[in-house]
Amino acid sequence: MGVPSLGVPSLDLFVAVGDSMSLDFDIRTLSAVLCMVLALSSLVPALLRRLHPGLPGPSDWTVGMVALGVGIGLIFGRNVLPPFWSIAIADVLVLLGHAFLVSGSRRFLGRPAGWPGLATITIIATLPITVTYAAPDTLGLRFIAIGLGMAALAFCAAWTLFRDAPTRLSARRIVAGLFVVHGVLNMLRVAHYWLAPLEETNLMQVGLSFSTLLLWSILFSVGLMAGLTVMVTERLRDALEARILDLDGARRTAEATLQNQRNFLAMVSHEFRTPLGIMAASADVIACNLPTDDTESAEEVERIRRASRRLGNLVEGCLASDWLETVSEDRRSQALDMGALLSDLASEYAVPLHRPSETLRVDGDPYVLPIAFSALLDNACKYGRTRAGVALTCRRVGTAVEVAVRDDGPGVDPAEVPRLFEKYYRAARTQNKPGAGLGLYLVRRIIDRHDGCVTLDQADGTVFRVTLPLLGA
Repeated sequence: MGVPSLGVPSLDLFVAVGDSMSLDFDIRTLSAVLCMVLALSSLVPALLRRLHPGLPGPSDWTVGMVALGVGIGLIFGRNVLPPFWSIAIADVLVLLGHAFLVSGSRRFLGRPAGWPGLATITIIATLPITVTYAAPDTLGLRFIAIGLGMAALAFCAAWTLFRDAPTRLSARRIVAGLFVVHGVLNMLRVAHYWLAPLEETNLMQVGLSFSTLLLWSILFSVGLMAGLTVMVTERLRDALEARILDLDGARRTAEATLQNQRNFLAMVSHEFRTPLGIMAASADVIACNLPTDDTESAEEVERIRRASRRLGNLVEGCLASDWLETVSEDRRSQALDMGALLSDLASEYAVPLHRPSETLRVDGDPYVLPIAFSALLDNACKYGRTRAGVALTCRRVGTAVEVAVRDDGPGVDPAEVPRLFEKYYRAARTQNKPGAGLGLYLVRRIIDRHDGCVTLDQADGTVFRVTLPLLGA
C-alpha cells in the first residue's frame, strides 16, 4: 500500500520509487532470512542422521531442506541469474524439496518412500513452469502451478503422518497439522491468483501475498524442524521403553529359571543330608560296638566319619552360598556372644581358644555368622601340618572384636592372595586336598554382610583375622 499522491509529479515519482524499493527490500530481506533458516534447518536432520545412522527419514529430510534452501536462493537471485536457473530450476528444486520431506516422513514411519506418486505430482506441477519460464507474463500461471504442487505434496505428508497416528497429542500430529496449514495456505494462494489474475511480471513487485508466503515459509521451516526432532525423540523414547519391557521380561524369566535352579539345589542338598546323617550315625554305632583292640576297623570307621563330615561341609557350603545369593541386604539381627559362639566351634574342632574374660557381643546373624568361623577352622585343620598347630584367638581391639585363626601350614603364595576369596578358586598348594573353593568366598561374603573385614597375615604362620564392630560401641 503506497503513500497518497501529493499532486506534484516529481514528488509522486519519488514516492512511487520509494515504495517500490521498500517493497523490494522487504521481499529480498525475507528471502534472505528464509535461505538462512533453511540452511540452518538442514543441519538438524543431518545431525540426527549422524547420531542415529540406522534411523530412516533424516537423510531424505536433509536432502529436502537443502533443495528448498538452494531453490529459494536461486529465486532470491532472480535479477542476477538467467531465468532458466532463477525460475525453472528454482521452482523444480522447491517442489523436489517438498517431495523429499514427504518421502522422509513415509520412510520414518516404516513405509515405502512412494516416489512414483511423488514424482508424478512433481512432474505435473513443474511442466507448466519449464515450458513458460521465459515468458514474463506467465508469472501468475507459474504461481498457480507451484502452489498446486506444494499443496498436493503437503497434503500427502499430512495424510502420511495422520494415518495410524497415536490418539494422544504427539509431535507426529503437530507436524501433520503444520503440513495441513501449509497446504491450505497454498490452495488459498492458488484461488487468489485464479480469481484475480496477476498483472505484475516482476516477482519482487508482487506485493503482500508473496511477502506473506515468505513469512509463513520461515515459520513453517522452524516449526517443521522442531517437530521432526521431537518425532525422532519420541521414536527413540518408545524404542527405549519397548527395550526396557523386553529386558524386564527377560529378567523375570531369568529370575524364575534361577529360582528353579536354587530350589533344585536346595532339594538335592536336603536329600544328601539324610543319607549323610545315616552314615555318620551308623559310623558312631559301629565305633561304639568295636572291640578296643580292633584298630584296623576303628581306622576305617574314622575314615567314614571324615568322608561324611567333608561331604556334609560341602553340602552346607552350597546351601550357604545359595542363601547368600538370594538374601536381601537386610539380615537377621541378634546380639551374639562371641565367646560362647567360638567356644562351641573350638570344642567341635578340638582346638584351643584364647579369649578375654569380658563378654564381647556383636550384632550378627546367629545362623550364618558361625559358618564363617567354621570355614576358617576347617581350612586351618585341613591345611595345617598338625592339629596342635591350630589356634583360635578372640580379643578386643578398640571398638571392635578381632578373631584370629592360626595354623602351621605352608601358607599361601603371595601371587595368589588377591584371588584367595574368589568363588571356586583354589590355591595351587591345596589341589591335593578335598574342597570346592567355597570356604573363603563364604567367609568374605558373610563378614562383609556384618560390616566387618577379613585379612590374611603370614608374618608368623598363616593367620586369618576377622574384625567385627562391637555391639553398642
